Amino acid sequence: MTHNTSIDHFYAKIRNTHLYQHNKEVIGCTDVVVFGVQSLEGRALTFHILMDNGAMRSRVPIHMLCWKDDAPLQELHELQLWDCFGDDISVTKFNYLDEMRVQVLFKDKTIEWGSYVMTFDWYNNSSSEEPTQYKCGHFIRLDNGNYTIQPNNRLLWKDMSFTDKPFPTNPDWLVDDKKWICEKVAERWVVDSSDYYCYDFKKIKDEE
Repeated sequence: MTHNTSIDHFYAKIRNTHLYQHNKEVIGCTDVVVFGVQSLEGRALTFHILMDNGAMRSRVPIHMLCWKDDAPLQELHELQLWDCFGDDISVTKFNYLDEMRVQVLFKDKTIEWGSYVMTFDWYNNSSSEEPTQYKCGHFIRLDNGNYTIQPNNRLLWKDMSFTDKPFPTNPDWLVDDKKWICEKVAERWVVDSSDYYCYDFKKIKDEE
């Protein structure tokens, strides 16, 4: 199990209230470097951070991180819709999406612009293996000063050189419910039994 995973570090802030058991009387933020994530099945994704005074903190939830001192406090369930599917997590920074602008549609129907940072994906668990339940989480740096982790269907991307068509008013697309397996066919095929590198396939008739 991966459980803890390194990420490309970035500079951010931790809300000081998190350092005092979320005492609402504690205000302000402290500069930090975020360098890792921790995934626990059934819990929110959390982060490992180094503070500017040399102290390290772990299991910091996303709503306790921000990059502006005056960022509005949004609830954890708004910024991350789904708990981690399992302990095994991968982290990918897609080159094409790097810093691409994106609109986030929150569950209260509000919209906030942001920029792509990285993508989290889970594996070795029943939910991720089920096509209708699978979700990855894109980590977005919001313009309002917060961060969010959202699945594909809550994001609308803007590539200035490509996405020039309007988004459908009421798209009726369906979730893909299939597991794509290239060897799962009804017909019978065998590989040429020779040792040649450029082998061929042979179809077997039913009577054979």
